[in-house]
Amino acid sequence: MILKFIDTPLDGKSWETLMNSCYRMKFQDEHFTEIPAVHGGDAGIEGFTRKGRVYQCYCPEREYTDDELHDHLRDKMTKDIGKLTSPKYADRLKGLGVPVITEWHFVIPNYRDSRIISHAETKRKEVITLKHADPIKYDYIDDNFIIVIKQAEDFKVEISKIVRTNLTDMQLNIAIHHTTAAPDWSQCDSEKVNNIKRKVKAVMGDIDDLDEDYNELVNMYVNSYINGIEIMKVLRVSYSEMYEEIFALEQSYKKQVFSKTRMNTNSSINAQLFNEIMDDFQKKLEDFKYLNMASIMELKLDIISGWLADCSMQFRSR
Repeated sequence: MILKFIDTPLDGKSWETLMNSCYRMKFQDEHFTEIPAVHGGDAGIEGFTRKGRVYQCYCPEREYTDDELHDHLRDKMTKDIGKLTSPKYADRLKGLGVPVITEWHFVIPNYRDSRIISHAETKRKEVITLKHADPIKYDYIDDNFIIVIKQAEDFKVEISKIVRTNLTDMQLNIAIHHTTAAPDWSQCDSEKVNNIKRKVKAVMGDIDDLDEDYNELVNMYVNSYINGIEIMKVLRVSYSEMYEEIFALEQSYKKQVFSKTRMNTNSSINAQLFNEIMDDFQKKLEDFKYLNMASIMELKLDIISGWLADCSMQFRSR
């Protein structure tokens, strides 16, 4: 879900600003028009398209229980549909040149149960009833008028593009938080585990297999290797442009890692070389301004763990 990756807290103003950008991007071919609320009010909608889509944003003020969230969503929808069908707002909509309204979008971060969908259908029927009772008065509403609930997930492509291209101050947190539990070794085949063990030992030097620090580091890198597969899968499936940028960097830098580690014949500087690679790769990741520091540190650890697990990173044994 795209919201869990957004590091910046959302409020009513920032949500509206974000969604205005999303609608402009998604519906530009329908000549999207934003309605500023500075002079004359916003007519009860944030914007419209020439195909008769209008939308209203709402962002809850805080984290609510399921019942509280439903009540707030229901009340907000009821209030705004009331505006849509009032003579005052009807005149304002016509004055702005809003086409006959076919769709009214209720744009919210998310909803957690089906009651708001049922409420939307109830309000839709009410609007249609008014329309049929007085077609002339409600000539600005289409006979096939519908209410559509839109949430952040419907705009994940637009949101990721907006954040990635620095069109907003928002940053993404794509970090998968490690647990204190031991990693599930079944998700990492024995060859990968042995590669990690061998390379960690080469970096640390003459170390015993029972050494506590050695075993904790091996556990950390195995865990990070597994997490790295998961996080890249999420990016590849849902946020392809972001995935392609990070993957391109990883593939390009992996060639440097391959060269640097294989050309090093002095095993006594393995630890120094390893730390230099980590620091330099972090600087490369920091060029992605849309990632917060937690994401950068997570990606660095996950990707480097992958290099330890495969044949990209090699260190001569001491």
